Amino acid sequence: MEQEKRSAVIELHRAGRSAQEIISLLKYPSSTVYTIINRYKATGMSSRSKHSPRSDRKRNPRFLAGLRKSINAFPTKSMSALAKDRSVHRSTIFRAIKHDLGYKSYVMKVRHLLTDKMKATREARCRKILSSLKNTGGHLRFFCDEKIFTLDKKRKRQNDRWICREASEVPMVFRTKNPAAVMVLGVISSEGHVMPPRFFEPKQKVNQEVYLEPWIDTVASGRKYTFQQDSAPAHKAKTVQAWLKENISTLVTTTCRGSWRGRPALKSSITSVAMSLEAAEVFRSVRAFRSRVEIVVEAGGGHIE
Repeated sequence: MEQEKRSAVIELHRAGRSAQEIISLLKYPSSTVYTIINRYKATGMSSRSKHSPRSDRKRNPRFLAGLRKSINAFPTKSMSALAKDRSVHRSTIFRAIKHDLGYKSYVMKVRHLLTDKMKATREARCRKILSSLKNTGGHLRFFCDEKIFTLDKKRKRQNDRWICREASEVPMVFRTKNPAAVMVLGVISSEGHVMPPRFFEPKQKVNQEVYLEPWIDTVASGRKYTFQQDSAPAHKAKTVQAWLKENISTLVTTTCRGSWRGRPALKSSITSVAMSLEAAEVFRSVRAFRSRVEIVVEAGGGHIE
């Protein structure tokens, strides 16, 4: 854009237009027009002379060596703090880190602590699952899990933004100390079936009665299937285990963006979203089950992401 301005001014100057006429015609600042014309008269050049931005002069080997040393010593130090320490603009630090040092700023990962015993157990269980998959490759497989939803709106301060002119225009997101909650049980199959969500009232025990439902038998229609459980206490109830062993051929035992006025509205929204899941989408998600189990084995039971 700067070179286009320079070329336009020089072309009009060569055509015999005065500086005032060029200013009136192009609507450029008078200082810009006079600077371009005077430099053209002095050098005869229509392009700007080669130069290095100030940030390039600052980012010399000594500067980069000191910056690398500081980052390696304190990787959690912010770019703003690094810039303040060196009396440079934050963009200079950003360019130096990205282009010169080849570093990137990543979000720190929060993961559950895994002891050696836990890793060994995870690996052993995953190996059993892989062995089961080899022997039951044609079986229908069901997965279940529970989740607690609250009436408060979920938000992330870093990602949930509001674009406007003034800060006063941004609406408030309210939260309560002990928001009402709903516990939901969901079940899907490896062929894309989705069971209507099952809701539990506060203090209601998730006991064996919940799992003795005909939905799985209806979907299976007499075919062999595997029920893949998580390790919730209710799943380990003796009555549940006895029923599963008696009725299921293969048993694997180990392994909101909005705010709502009440539980009925929250339940309705959860049901609507769950039942709108496409079978193909569910199928693709379940298909990744085996590959993720294999990754856990390769990681020796450790973290995989």
